[in-house]
Amino acid sequence: MNDSLLYAIAFSQIHGINLYERKKLINVFGTALSIYNACQQGGKAFVDLELKCIDSLVAAWPLKAAAEELISMKRLGIDATCIEDAIYPNRLFQCEDAPTILFTKGSKKWNLPYLISIVGTRNHTLYADKVIQELLEGIQHLNLGVVSGLALGIDGIVHEKACQLNIPNWGVIATGLDDIYPAQHQRLAKKMMETGGIITENICATAPLPYQFPKRNRIVAGMTDATIVIESQVKGGSMITAGLARGYNREVFAVPGKITDQKSSGCLALVRSNTAQLYHSPTQLLENLGWALSDSKIPVQKPLAFDLSPICQEILTVISKQSPIHRDQLANLFNLNIGLLSTHLLTLELNGLISPHGGAFYSIR
Repeated sequence: MNDSLLYAIAFSQIHGINLYERKKLINVFGTALSIYNACQQGGKAFVDLELKCIDSLVAAWPLKAAAEELISMKRLGIDATCIEDAIYPNRLFQCEDAPTILFTKGSKKWNLPYLISIVGTRNHTLYADKVIQELLEGIQHLNLGVVSGLALGIDGIVHEKACQLNIPNWGVIATGLDDIYPAQHQRLAKKMMETGGIITENICATAPLPYQFPKRNRIVAGMTDATIVIESQVKGGSMITAGLARGYNREVFAVPGKITDQKSSGCLALVRSNTAQLYHSPTQLLENLGWALSDSKIPVQKPLAFDLSPICQEILTVISKQSPIHRDQLANLFNLNIGLLSTHLLTLELNGLISPHGGAFYSIR
């Protein structure tokens, strides 16, 4: 554990700073440690940022509590990823309210070419169980990961079946990692860590209070390409997740059910309001998302029309490892302005090495 992580934890725990301001500060200063150093000048460093949180920011940071958290993390085997780290979830990075730090157990190889979230009610039916099984079997040929909320019901079934099919999957929880919630899923959580893992933005000893769950849901929605809702009433966590995903310009799908079934009333409402597309098969899902319908081979790198500059080679290496990755994240990693970065990206694209996607994402071709 290092000083930068100490300050990142302390920064995440300062009261009086909202999620948007927190990310804005990181975007400007780069790291929590740099923000702390700027605070030593009082509020002068922040006057041009139109922040409402300056008083909270320049007050004493909870460094002692952060140091205690580091000790707990080491004891419990908890890792952390800061928003400025190259391995931070690249889709979540684009959300204005993305957490500035994530605490994890298990694998952090979540920047896969394809990532979906599947959510639903706690009081599911056998119909939902069958839909989940067919869905995961129909997409398992992709280099894909699955995200859900580790809740009882649909979430738990998704994680269980993904593990059975050896699909990497991550559960986002609303508590700290010192006490997996719900307790019934502690065994499942350990199984998930073999290929995926458990994620939270909360420090240890965070209780499962009601307001923590919508915050958890924004991570589920934000770190994936698409969200699929399988059985939900009109009100509930799954509906919140679907709305958040739509707000992030992600694809949303809803599994239809009987019009008389309350467990399907939320899904039907999502389709009726044009918040979600109707889901009816894995093939239709893949076609709508433009994803491969069959096994795909690893692409062979094409010969270059001319030699690449060192910076283009470095950018290509990062894209190949973290594909798909957003242009802004590349700009931050290489400390380049968007204009200059766009020139390098165009060079790589013209050489047939990368492909642009909607929302300024790039992946290896």
